[in-house]
Amino acid sequence: MATESLNVKELYEKWILDAKTKLTEEDLVPRVKEYLIGQHPEICGKCAPCRDGVIKLEQLLDQYIEGTATIKTLKEIERLTYNLRASRCSVGLDIGKNMEVILENDYHVLYKPVKKY
Repeated sequence: MATESLNVKELYEKWILDAKTKLTEEDLVPRVKEYLIGQHPEICGKCAPCRDGVIKLEQLLDQYIEGTATIKTLKEIERLTYNLRASRCSVGLDIGKNMEVILENDYHVLYKPVKKY
């Protein structure tokens, strides 16, 4: 049986645009942080991308909430998301996939506060 890869746009529509979880631009960062915190019990701690990366992502999202984020913050979020996709377990892979969906579809929400004119 062949596995079928889910389209990023399809994931976005299921996760972000779902009527129960529809996020506004103002809600996005705090809700993503809540999602990451909710994943803590599932993290086994055996690989660094998940064990360290999720905590670091939360700290970077705090910078957005506090209004201190820079373009470097956004680039670090992208790097950590890429690293999570190399995780050994399905938890890290799922977190990475969901963060990838955010970056693909809501990049403007993360970019707007850090762009320089």
